[in-house]
Amino acid sequence: GAPYAIHIQDVLPLSSRWKSLVPPTYDQYPLLYAEMFAYVMAAADLDLKHNLVKGLFTGCMTGNPKVNDEAKVALQKSASTYAKLIETNPTGQEVTAGGASSCFLPPLTPPPFFHYCARYSFETPYHGREESKVESADKAYHFFAKRRVEHDILDCGSGGSGTFEPFPSTEPQKKEGGDPDWNALAVCVAVRAINLAKEMGCKGSNVRR
Repeated sequence: GAPYAIHIQDVLPLSSRWKSLVPPTYDQYPLLYAEMFAYVMAAADLDLKHNLVKGLFTGCMTGNPKVNDEAKVALQKSASTYAKLIETNPTGQEVTAGGASSCFLPPLTPPPFFHYCARYSFETPYHGREESKVESADKAYHFFAKRRVEHDILDCGSGGSGTFEPFPSTEPQKKEGGDPDWNALAVCVAVRAINLAKEMGCKGSNVRR
């Protein structure tokens, strides 16, 4: 995929060359990831070397972060706290506001970059890693699915108005990587990051952006 950290002097030439290569690449390969093949060719054409920095990025493509025992307790508490908020008041400000970093209780710290994979989910009542052992007739499911997010979600006008919330479901949803705690936090991160971006971008403005 595209880089998460790039030097400012490389942005314009790389994005321009990438853009020019996407249509002919898609003509030859009209499938998913055609744009990524075009990216690789653009970077190679400009002789831009890449480095993989471990621990900088997390998500379904690289696995969840490894945490020590103390942070693992905070991970479980962070996930259960968010899930409880969703269960009791899914539209409340404490569920949607605060930004991505507010999802993590100390000493757990958020990874610098988080990949918004196709889908993250969790269920309520929340039982974390014990959920497979608990039977409940009143389970509800909550998830983030990037392809269901409206394209105008960050617009300041009426098209993108309203607070973004997790999607509800009566059916079980896929858990990326299988870890229930990281899935719950991924939903939290996506929801609060989108709402904070809109809040900051639209502050003091009534103009559609």
